[in-house]
Amino acid sequence: MNINLLEAIEQLEEEKGIAKDELIDILEKALLSAYKKNFGKTKNVEIIINRMTGEIEVYQLLEVVENVEDENTQINLEEAQKLDVKAEIGDIVKRKLNIKKFGRIAAQTAKQVLIQKIREIEKENLFKQYSNMIGTVTTAEVIRITETGADIRIGRLETFFPRTEWIPSEEIQAGDFIKVYITDVRKKGKGPLIIVSRKAPELLIGLLRLEVPEIDEGVVEVVKVAREAGTRSKVAVKSNNHLVDPIGACIGENGNRINNIIRELKNEKIDVVKWSDDPKDLIANALSPAKVIDVQILDPESRSARVYVSPTQLSLAIGKGGQNARLAAKLTGWKIDIKPVMKEIN
Repeated sequence: MNINLLEAIEQLEEEKGIAKDELIDILEKALLSAYKKNFGKTKNVEIIINRMTGEIEVYQLLEVVENVEDENTQINLEEAQKLDVKAEIGDIVKRKLNIKKFGRIAAQTAKQVLIQKIREIEKENLFKQYSNMIGTVTTAEVIRITETGADIRIGRLETFFPRTEWIPSEEIQAGDFIKVYITDVRKKGKGPLIIVSRKAPELLIGLLRLEVPEIDEGVVEVVKVAREAGTRSKVAVKSNNHLVDPIGACIGENGNRINNIIRELKNEKIDVVKWSDDPKDLIANALSPAKVIDVQILDPESRSARVYVSPTQLSLAIGKGGQNARLAAKLTGWKIDIKPVMKEIN
């Protein structure tokens, strides 16, 4: 064991990002355990890897005493001062041991420890790296399709993407690149397990952040999202700058920003509406694209309201299967009763 060991450690430090001192400390502990197992269970020893030469040095630690009772742990003052002229009774002195027989075992141990530690640290570093991605949207490559889902690759890791988290009715093929929302990262024996979804409302928020610079900059804020994945979503936004139209910013010139998101979500309809702290305005906005004549607050405590629309707008306000009204209720947090009315209410 010589300078080659240091070269290997320095290479690992550069390639794997594992600190040199950390690796040497780990090796010293592992070599100590190996030495005691094979040669000196009764000896109190210390193993040091020379930081300059890479040589392994084994020292027997001995207590300086007047009368030696155990030669494996004690040494008299006369012999101690041959090792250290300043030694006194009660001190601990080090006696270097011959480790020729230990050389092969040391080499094997070092190799095994380095391999194991590299794996452990790589797993931990990967876990930390991917844990920082929780709550974000990223691109995944589809590797293969199975009956229950798909194997996908995110960066260096593969993970399983269950069909239960796909957008309903969407078709994914091997080789596709898709956007996914990372809901969690868990530690597993083989490495981090990434949990992803394309059904989560947060996917839509993440896609908006990617497409709309004003959101990422904090000028436009996504206040709330109500989503029924694969069919329709409603997004309530507001502007923190009176000069910026939040709806226009999200839609983009000629609808290019929102259309990019719609394509990613397999033609899911997206209603972008303006957030308001006034519940009447918010409810009216949330029922878009229907035009509302009036909103009456029935009970503020139970958050129930009645909305009046013209007969021609009734089906649009309710939506197919009640979806528009249902999403508006989710978005606003209000129970909404929709009624037709022939003329505007005073």
